[in-house]
Amino acid sequence: MSNPIAVLQEIGRIFQKEENNFAELSNTIANFKNLVNKLSTIDLENETTRKSLFLTNGKALGTTWAALCLDDVLRTKMFIKGVFKAIEQLQKENTKPIHILYAGTGPYATLLLPIFASFTAEEVRATVIEINTESFENMKRLIHKLGFDPHILSYENEDATTIRLKNPKTIDIVLSETLQCGLIKEQQIPITFNLLQQVPENTILIPQSLALDICLLDYVGLKNRSEDTPEESFCYVLERVIEITNKAHTQFQLESNTSKTQILAQKQIELPKDKIASYDNVAILTRITVFENDKIAINESGLTIPILLKKEIDLKTVQKFTIQYKIDAQPGYIITV
Repeated sequence: MSNPIAVLQEIGRIFQKEENNFAELSNTIANFKNLVNKLSTIDLENETTRKSLFLTNGKALGTTWAALCLDDVLRTKMFIKGVFKAIEQLQKENTKPIHILYAGTGPYATLLLPIFASFTAEEVRATVIEINTESFENMKRLIHKLGFDPHILSYENEDATTIRLKNPKTIDIVLSETLQCGLIKEQQIPITFNLLQQVPENTILIPQSLALDICLLDYVGLKNRSEDTPEESFCYVLERVIEITNKAHTQFQLESNTSKTQILAQKQIELPKDKIASYDNVAILTRITVFENDKIAINESGLTIPILLKKEIDLKTVQKFTIQYKIDAQPGYIITV
């Protein structure tokens, strides 16, 4: 294998580019996968590594499924790019080492490997949390093989929704990408709330904003759009259901030690009669602002595919409905007509 540190530095350089050359990005992801797979000892086809953990506030992905997240090209690029930009912003403000808290590392600590290759341990350090023991052990071995141990302040094989942090006041960035389209099933929100309650108020959160919008959608218009087509031509936003930022833990109430269903947000939606004829679906859009101007747009990633509500809402007969966002063993939305 060519020098893995040089490979990771090149991956970081390509992911920081403003433009998206998909041939280059696909090749870069292939190189990334090749590197981490060669340095890993896990068998992704093994039944054990496929088992997810099911908890009272969502699912923690099995090692195999967590590893496959690397295949989502724009998702991987934009999150790594966002971390680079956040570090650069913090470096302009002070000279102390930047402390990143990375919750839900999966088996590769994907979002931090190019960072560790590009900055010294005096510049960037991390606390890494992973609940899945198979993923945790592989991640730890991988970081050791790459010589990145000096970057690590603490390895934590813990549940990030309940962990009590050892040194929360030194943390500069909270990084977690434990999510699916529609903010369903996984633990992104409980993780975010628990960590934000412990770190300083101005801590950078990545992703900086996660939101669910309910909208009228012209699905044919969406499929046929060009790169320059404005969203307004195929999508009419009815309401923002919920938005999670670094202030979310002060805006919503969420108990951590309970198995009961908790409703975080509820909106009553009235369908505008004068708009319906131009659209064929009601849909949920997942909005992701990774950091500042870096956003993952509709359909750019598996995270931002519109969720069509055809089964729940018939535009010919339904005039109004309620949408709730809940946290329980299966986080997600509830539609009531």
